[in-house]
Amino acid sequence: MCGCLSVIFGKELCWDLAHYHFYNPFALISGRRDIDFWPNSYIHQFINPTIDLLTYSLITYFTPWKTEFILGAIHGINIWLLFLIAQFFIQQPYKTLLALSLAILGLLGPTTLPGIGSFQNDNLICIFILGFLFLQLKAFTAYKNDSTFPYFYLATSGFILGLGFGLKLTAGIYIAGAVIATMLSPFSIHYKIKAILTWGTTAVLGMLITNGYWMLLMWQEHHNPFFPFFNRIFQSPDFLSVDWRDTRFLPKTLSQTLFFPFYFSWDGRTADAPFRDFRFAILYLLFIFSGLKWLWEKYKGEVDTASHSLIQYWLFAFYIFSYFIWQFYFSIARYLAPLEMLAPLVIYLLVKTIVRGTLTRFVCAFIIFYGLLGAMSPIPMIRAPWYDRSFFNVRLPKEIKNIPNATVLMTYTAYVMNRDPRPQTYLIPFFPSGWRFIGVPFWNQKYLSAQTTTRDISAHLPGKGNKIFLLTSDINMPELYDSARKFGLVPDGKCEKIFSDRQAVTHLNVLLCPVVNK
Repeated sequence: MCGCLSVIFGKELCWDLAHYHFYNPFALISGRRDIDFWPNSYIHQFINPTIDLLTYSLITYFTPWKTEFILGAIHGINIWLLFLIAQFFIQQPYKTLLALSLAILGLLGPTTLPGIGSFQNDNLICIFILGFLFLQLKAFTAYKNDSTFPYFYLATSGFILGLGFGLKLTAGIYIAGAVIATMLSPFSIHYKIKAILTWGTTAVLGMLITNGYWMLLMWQEHHNPFFPFFNRIFQSPDFLSVDWRDTRFLPKTLSQTLFFPFYFSWDGRTADAPFRDFRFAILYLLFIFSGLKWLWEKYKGEVDTASHSLIQYWLFAFYIFSYFIWQFYFSIARYLAPLEMLAPLVIYLLVKTIVRGTLTRFVCAFIIFYGLLGAMSPIPMIRAPWYDRSFFNVRLPKEIKNIPNATVLMTYTAYVMNRDPRPQTYLIPFFPSGWRFIGVPFWNQKYLSAQTTTRDISAHLPGKGNKIFLLTSDINMPELYDSARKFGLVPDGKCEKIFSDRQAVTHLNVLLCPVVNK
């Protein structure tokens, strides 16, 4: 189903794919990391490209519609995992139907639905997070006493989570959420410590499998295994002494901090992109009502301590603290995808704890879900509804094939602080292998000295008599010409257009302009 939806949605041609999801694995495989030069303000060149080997392989070796179908079908694994997780909390009658409905609703979120078949990898990482949750719940329900300690489920869950964390470090918020939830859960302290040590050890192993080689490479090159992140700790001389992260969408005021779900639920641009969805605002209110009801029942001595309630409390704690960490550290909506998928289940469980009577619960849940779906406006995705030729359909100027060696100055946004200039690195694999690319950052003065990076770029430019070009969108070409003059380069002929499907859907012209040393 998700494979078919992905094909119907069209080829995804988003900013991140054009920026690094296709180029990074290509650079790793082809050895271009030693050929091209990008100043360290190009943050994404240092992100582990392992997860994008799937991106590169699908685009390179499959037809476009097969690429989207396969990727969408992989994302569909999330529905199966949501279904299995929901079954832990739902009793007969209609257990299977209700669990399946909640699972499908989980994928109808503002970021997860348009993300089906997307190369941004958030739906892919959800598979590891939800797989971890499923096995954690299996472990809780299998545990009776120390003689039945669920080593297998715990170890496997940690290993899966570690694999996902190694592939995309943003999954670390769910590791922290799981640790806090386990420590606060109403299990014995012996079980808590033993469980965390068991799955924590295998999580480290899983992370080293998917990220260990890259950490070693970053250590050898920059003396920071997570370069450029956490550099306040590792103090690599190749980057600023800061713990760099994208802080553009963090809450700015006390009001936003306390009521952030109400802000980004109404206007998703508060958390990165335009969308509208009220599931987290509803959850905010339901958790408050549920908490007040629990306090009242505890005061009256009527709290249910059955095993089913214990795993429900663990799920609630995992959900709440994972969200808190996300809001403090990222506040970027896509990184909340696992909680977005789990939201229908958690809403149903909260309604179940608040409302008495089976029929009344179903009516309340139906009204909430109907309202959520009716009000939802998903994140817009750049997708092309055609599948002819290759994935990008790149068409370079004809004379390029007659130029075996050249140097190209290409723009990028420094420190990812802006969306412009639009990225073009996805074009690099289609040029002759003898062409070399040098990045020219469009500065963010908060972080760097333009003068220092200008000297670095000048040191990598070829001497007189070599072919040199500028490459960027037509709207950014005048500014790139100004930068080229700082390197002693002047125009040397007319510009040629580069065509691709991404340019067709973004309505931007990409130019390749010759320059020459004075």
